[in-house]
Amino acid sequence: DQLPQGATVLGTVLSSNKTNIMIMTGARVTHLLLLDLANISMHACMKLLSKVFMLMALLPILQYLHPNQQIQGMLEDNLIHKCFSIILQPLIKAAELGIMMSNPVRNICHCFTPLVAYIIDTPKACMLACVW
Repeated sequence: DQLPQGATVLGTVLSSNKTNIMIMTGARVTHLLLLDLANISMHACMKLLSKVFMLMALLPILQYLHPNQQIQGMLEDNLIHKCFSIILQPLIKAAELGIMMSNPVRNICHCFTPLVAYIIDTPKACMLACVW
């Protein structure tokens, strides 16, 4: 399909990693879900204080009471999939229909935001692809 006249594509990159949150949480563990634009240079992204990645969500890591480890894994995977479907709904709509955004010089542009990459570790990639 073709883009509408004057529209632009802003490729998005998601990143997720398990991390400890110490301040005010009692050392809880969570998955950070971060968003970035694909057209920002990797050199800028890798600077510690660049603030290129935007925090979209803190995904829960729960302690399950069920004694079977396979059931616990299935429940955790289902929870992550449900969280993603809720959190990413606005991004999916913007990729399908487009969204009006202002550029750095404050001109309004019709933008489409397809997901072009997702940076994760191998076990999580297998879980998201449902091939574990």
